[in-house]
This record gives sequence, structure tokens and C-alpha cells, in this order.
Amino acid sequence: MTVKQHALFAYGTLQLPEITERIIGRTLPGDAAWLDGYRCGLVARANFPGITAAPHCRVPGTLLYGVTQAELEHLDRYEGELYRRVRTEVRLSEQDSLIQCWVYVIAAWAQARVTDTPWTIEWYRQQGMKGRLTYRY
Repeated sequence: MTVKQHALFAYGTLQLPEITERIIGRTLPGDAAWLDGYRCGLVARANFPGITAAPHCRVPGTLLYGVTQAELEHLDRYEGELYRRVRTEVRLSEQDSLIQCWVYVIAAWAQARVTDTPWTIEWYRQQGMKGRLTYRY
């Protein structure tokens, strides 16, 4: 039996191999990519980011490959009700081609929680990662 595999655009904590390994039990290969038409900001009262639609903006991240349906379901539970997984297209940083993938966007009811404060992976590694690796399915 062939297992269907998916691509997932990660712009926040899922870019970190130690996070994905903790959630799904393995790391995922990936390439640098950009998501056009969205902005990324720190979620209020949290240490993680969210994205909301914003014309003329773009979000850097990592396109992760080889995600199984079961792993997507684990990731859905990890992301929780604050996020919705939706289909989108991203550009690979080294190419112009568009790649179809999944991405987690902030749910409509929670969009006001995404602040204008920038969120970066470097900030998270230095400031926001405390206590984060206790999660596991």
C-alpha cells in the first residue's frame, strides 16, 4: 500500500527539527520558501507566530516534504483550535515555481490576536523556546 505524502509550509516553530521530531517522531526534509499574500506576527500572550491574509506581504519559511496523513493529523492536534490547516501555494526561494502545500493560518475568530510584533526563528530560539519541548503524541 502506498502512503500519500503531503508538503507543509512552516513559518513558525514547525521549522525546527527538534519540534517536529517531538511531535511526529521524526524530522522532515525541507527547502526555504515564501508564502505571498500573508503577514506573520507574534500571537498576543504567546511565544509563537500566526499568519493572516495581507496583500503585498510575504512570509518566509520552510517547505517540509513527505508528511503523511497521520502526521498531519498529529500536527492538527498540536496546532489546536487557534489554527486552521488550508491549501495554498508557495514559492521556493531558489526557483520561481509554485508548489501546492498545506499551511496553518490563524482561525478567523482569533485573527485579532496576531500582533504587529515581528516573530523570528532566532528570537524563538533565544527567548521563546523555554518549556516548549514537553509536547509529544
